[in-house]
Amino acid sequence: MKNPFSFPNYDTAKLYNSWGLKIDYMVNWCLTPEQYKEITGIDYTGK
Repeated sequence: MKNPFSFPNYDTAKLYNSWGLKIDYMVNWCLTPEQYKEITGIDYTGK
């Protein structure tokens, strides 16, 4: 595994989420709203 603190991607977002970290800042940068929902089970609202 590459350094998880380098440029984030889908796998990094899954890892951060498993650690309990917020990943909403990644939406529209390296995640789509649909990918956010796949990982978290929550609709992305942009808030």
